[in-house]
Amino acid sequence: MDEITKRKLRAVGAIAVFITAALSIFFFFYQIKEKKNTTMRLRSFYSDMVQTLQFSMNLNFTPDIWEFKGGYRNVDVINNNIVQYLKVEKNCVADGGDCFPDVLYKNFKNKPTKVNLSSLPSVVLNNGIAIAFETISKCKKKDAVCSIVYVDLNSVKEPNTFGKDLFVFMLLNSKQRPFLPYNINVAKEKLSTDPKIGCNKEAEMPMYCSAYIYDNDWLIDDKYPW
Repeated sequence: MDEITKRKLRAVGAIAVFITAALSIFFFFYQIKEKKNTTMRLRSFYSDMVQTLQFSMNLNFTPDIWEFKGGYRNVDVINNNIVQYLKVEKNCVADGGDCFPDVLYKNFKNKPTKVNLSSLPSVVLNNGIAIAFETISKCKKKDAVCSIVYVDLNSVKEPNTFGKDLFVFMLLNSKQRPFLPYNINVAKEKLSTDPKIGCNKEAEMPMYCSAYIYDNDWLIDDKYPW
């Protein structure tokens, strides 16, 4: 191999190293931007939802008299007491539809969970955020959980992953605290370490990530499994 060929190969190698380093830097800062954008949108949505529910309860009283039925779609209850006070682009409460993707949501290891939300009563807001309601009780008792609320920050678009674009909240029979991250009262350590639903890379279905971010003053820190 002559000297000119060697120089060309060295130049190509140097360019490849430079491109690799540049791409690594780009993806690093891109992820930082994505995480910040996620927490900003999640915090804004949470604040809007709390205000919406409190406004509704000023007009319609607390959810214990909304006539929730556990395990049912509760179309009228959801539309009349929640959805009509939101800025909705698409309503899939009555019949389901394409507000949520017809797929199994994934965990941080990119493995599918058992959660498919496409058949739940749901809406897409005018900012692109999708909300699905899974009624779990009649919520007659004070502070009872009426519904699990799934929030996908970009509706049907990928990554369709718990803790990245899908987050879980609770609608409660409470005028003071009507909307909270799923199981926020769990010990802080368990939020990140629970092997089944904790906010960690090994969890089968990391449902605690909304509570983890909320408990961390709406920040995704270095311990977050993204």
